[in-house]
Amino acid sequence: IFGVNTFITQFCCFPLNDQLFQLIVRRYSDEQGNKDLDNFIGCLVRLDAMCRAFKTLDKDDNGSIKVNIQELLQLTMYS
Repeated sequence: IFGVNTFITQFCCFPLNDQLFQLIVRRYSDEQGNKDLDNFIGCLVRLDAMCRAFKTLDKDDNGSIKVNIQELLQLTMYS
């Protein structure tokens, strides 16, 4: 699992803190805590979509964006 955190951090191009990493692990594991290849790939696809959306909205490249509730829902529901 330690190698996965490093891989995901490099894949996303930003560091994941432990809390976010654990959240991702819980979200993409089954009820017994097992992680399979399909869930891992799904996680990477989702992270890639979210990172691309964020970078598109980060116009001045400062690592922060401002979104309203509609934009937030669109990002999280359709990415």
